[in-house]
Amino acid sequence: MKRFVVQITLLVVLTGALVAQQATPATKEPELAVRVTTRMVLVDAIVLDREGHPVKGLKADDFTLTEGGVPQRIASFSEHVSEGVTQARMPPVIPPHVTTNRPAVTQVNAEHQTIAVLMLDGLNTPAQDQIYVKQQMLKFLAREYDPNTKLAVIALTNKLAVLQNFTQDPQALRAALNRYLAETPAMARSGGQLETTSPLAYAPVVTMPAQATGGPGSSSGPDPGLPATLAAGGSNASIAEDIAYMMDRFQRESENFSRDTRVSTTLAALEQISRFMSGQNGRKVLLWFSTGFPFSVQGDSPSAMEAERNYGDQIRRTINLLNDAHVATYTIDASGLTPTSMGDPSISGRDANGNIHHGIDTNRALSEESFQRFSTHDAMETIARDTGGRYFGNTNDLDGAIQSALRESSSYYMLGYYPGNKKWDGKFRNIKLQVNRQGTQLRYRRGYFAINPSDWRKDKGERTLTASLTANSLPSTEVTFMARALPPSPNADTVVEFAVDPATISFQAEAENHHFSTLQFEVQAFSPEGKLVKAEVQSAEASLPEPTYERVRKQVMPMSVPIRLAPGKYVLRLGVRDNLTGLFGTSDLAVEVPGKQESKR
Repeated sequence: MKRFVVQITLLVVLTGALVAQQATPATKEPELAVRVTTRMVLVDAIVLDREGHPVKGLKADDFTLTEGGVPQRIASFSEHVSEGVTQARMPPVIPPHVTTNRPAVTQVNAEHQTIAVLMLDGLNTPAQDQIYVKQQMLKFLAREYDPNTKLAVIALTNKLAVLQNFTQDPQALRAALNRYLAETPAMARSGGQLETTSPLAYAPVVTMPAQATGGPGSSSGPDPGLPATLAAGGSNASIAEDIAYMMDRFQRESENFSRDTRVSTTLAALEQISRFMSGQNGRKVLLWFSTGFPFSVQGDSPSAMEAERNYGDQIRRTINLLNDAHVATYTIDASGLTPTSMGDPSISGRDANGNIHHGIDTNRALSEESFQRFSTHDAMETIARDTGGRYFGNTNDLDGAIQSALRESSSYYMLGYYPGNKKWDGKFRNIKLQVNRQGTQLRYRRGYFAINPSDWRKDKGERTLTASLTANSLPSTEVTFMARALPPSPNADTVVEFAVDPATISFQAEAENHHFSTLQFEVQAFSPEGKLVKAEVQSAEASLPEPTYERVRKQVMPMSVPIRLAPGKYVLRLGVRDNLTGLFGTSDLAVEVPGKQESKR
């Protein structure tokens, strides 16, 4: 890795790189504020009346906020209302050699609108339910569409795929949904193999009971499902018992692997979405259509104890990432109204001879089904509630759920406070918000983990940016930038010029009124077939005196990264990471390196 000490000048890289399609009237842009390593906690909140409509016009004095039961002083307060734009602005034309992940450039007027993602979860949802969800989403789009809402459609199978990026055009959204075909990936089936190429699907980490064996956290004792005759050894064990035991064990291990992989892949996808939406201002909405996955898996017999799992820690970490990006999750049960096996008329409870056969095995099966159903609903409800969203379960009106979620998200309040507890020990801290209005209900994040930003390197955090670029994940907008790569001369380096938005990086205060920042830049070159050809990584540090710091916060942070490539076409995947916090941004850029020019005779 190359390291440079950057002396920031007033050179603005890429000035004039964007050519507007048409003249637009001058508009007042939001003031650029550099993010510093302070400890303000932001809480976005929705206040609803008895009919579920947003309550507007509240002031900071109307709210009471406590952390761990201790009152906190509200240091910042603002109200945000989705409203019509008086004059629509067209997005600028981006030249072929320029790229950006800045939502302010690619999605004009987004600060005045409700930003939402519709996610079709094909990984955790049976194909027949996916078809029903698609029909309900098309029904929603067929109604009168709110032009103040920007929607994107994403599908989750073995990996995330953007079917339609953010748009206000209902026809484009309908076309994207019509192209979607329901499928069930192999990893979602019992015993399915892991087909995803994403390294972001991290290895499952699950809580296992002490007596469980054959998986993570297993003990060294005998398998609780082992028949007594086999455990004792000798000739008492029949071949039939041996075969039955091995088949049962294989089935349990296959189910464990499939479920662990499915949960980990889903949570990794939610992490990608949080980074994808992070650069949008204010509160965002994720509408997640899924039959879900269980919070935990419980065994009710010795042989079933090996299948016990608890995904609580993983779910809580994902919730924290969504909250940091201000993504409120509305989880919508794609299965709708579904009866239990007890109410299934095809299950009579009689054997082949017509005799009633409700024994202990039947009771165990019904008990396990009830627990799994409750645990799955509990996981979806927890993710929704703790991110300030809502869980829609046990309903066939998915169209109405979409309408309700977007309607109540059209108005929200953003509150900020500096916690009185200055100890950043990584523990979870509960937040409670109240408003002095009778008959109101609130939706807001229920807390946060008091993690020191400098601890981001723990748990292999250094690899996250590289893995995101290699896996071709959704663009991350935690750090925003523009970049360009001009076609190089023959036998010369391709130089990628970055212009980083200082509002999305951190500065540390130093002695003598200096402000310190450190960034990492990555350029990965891929062939048209998706093969990694070459990568360059550079880090840059800047210690800015006060006057330069004040000028920089109104301009950009420039950096150039050269990469030597053979003649041909490439896709450059670009990444910038703030080394003080671990936050990063990514974007793609297509380039063509020319070959040697033939000499003229």
